[in-house]
Amino acid sequence: MVISCCVLFWAHSGLESDLSRYIDTVVDLEIEHGGTVKYRGLSDGSDDQPLEVHILEFPNEDMMNNFMGDPRRVEMNPERERVIAKMEIILLTSQPVPEPQAPHLSD
Repeated sequence: MVISCCVLFWAHSGLESDLSRYIDTVVDLEIEHGGTVKYRGLSDGSDDQPLEVHILEFPNEDMMNNFMGDPRRVEMNPERERVIAKMEIILLTSQPVPEPQAPHLSD
C-alpha cells in the first residue's frame, strides 16, 4: 500500500538556508529508498508558517521505514536538530476529486 504524507518544516531563526541544504540531502535518501517527492514548496516562513512543505510517497511502509532507519539519516540527527525548529508529518489518504460541473446558464 502506498504511503503518502505531508511534511512541514520550520527552521530555527537565521538557519533557513541551512535547513534547505539539509533537506536536499534527505530528499536524495528518500529517492534512494523508493520515495517520490510529489511537491516541494517554499514559503517565506513568516507568521509562524513552515518554511518548507513536502508531499511525499513511498511504495509501501517497509520502504518508508528503511528510509527512516537509514544509518546515514540517523547520523544526521545533530544537523537535523540544529536546523529544524519544528516538523510535522501528516499521513494522507487519497480522495477522488469530483468532476467540475458546468455552470447552469439561465435563459
